[in-house]
Amino acid sequence: MAERTTNGDDRATVREGGPRVVHSQAADRDEGTDLSIAVVEAIAEAKAVEPIEMEPTLYDAVDPDALDRLFTDREGDEFAGRVVFELGAHEVTVQSNGDVLVRQTDPR
Repeated sequence: MAERTTNGDDRATVREGGPRVVHSQAADRDEGTDLSIAVVEAIAEAKAVEPIEMEPTLYDAVDPDALDRLFTDREGDEFAGRVVFELGAHEVTVQSNGDVLVRQTDPR
């Protein structure tokens, strides 16, 4: 089992012995990337599959359009929060700043 985590300029590094963890930072993404797309990419990376090969899909856990709207077009920096949901064997945390954290919860 491997642990994946952000390390400097590297998007993800792998460490043996821990659960898979992928941290996708909003600052590392293109300006126009929807939050739901960033979530799908982070989950796919944690599962070591292509985004189009994901099962279950993001839509099986949350409404991607609602996720995109949740933290978009908020005035000022006063709004802070997060959404946490499970998708298969992974726990996904989406921060109001656009950061995405995916943790493997089931070591299958």
